[in-house]
Amino acid sequence: MKTSYLTNLTCSNCGKSYSAETVQTFCTDCNSPLISNYDLHAARAHLDRDEIKNRQKGMWRWHEILPVCESQNMVSLGEGDTGLLPLPRTGNTLGLSTLFVKDESTNPTGSFKARGLSAAVSKAKELGINKVIIPTAGNAGGAMAAYAARAGMKSLVYMPKDTLCEHDRKPHCRRGSHPGGWTD
Repeated sequence: MKTSYLTNLTCSNCGKSYSAETVQTFCTDCNSPLISNYDLHAARAHLDRDEIKNRQKGMWRWHEILPVCESQNMVSLGEGDTGLLPLPRTGNTLGLSTLFVKDESTNPTGSFKARGLSAAVSKAKELGINKVIIPTAGNAGGAMAAYAARAGMKSLVYMPKDTLCEHDRKPHCRRGSHPGGWTD
């Protein structure tokens, strides 16, 4: 059974194709983001919904349509399968018979960023990357640091000096570099 039906990467602007088996960052022709492509016809022909439904909960039960090709590279903290909360009064106000909101706060890092960073760090691991870096205003950096730590990678997180702390709404960023700790 295939671990992933990932086929290649394609530029979101000009359509240039790239290998998904080597490190890529952006289109070398037009600097646009790259999109992962999957063989969805093969996936549809071979995947069994009941089998997927009975797998262990979490985002990696959908591994065939995620970008990691070898299961030993899947870095997980238990992300995914967050709850749907009904919003009947808001739904009624909007004229909707049913309305739900996805509660992403139950992800391990408290944010929807957990899914994307789990996949990104996992693919980085698969490609042999041992240090990751991200600019952030908070959630993405926290998620990346958590998944990099789980993968045994070094991580660098850069935040604006005036980023507010979620708990006390005061600036909390520190300037510094790794290794050597943080300094004011």
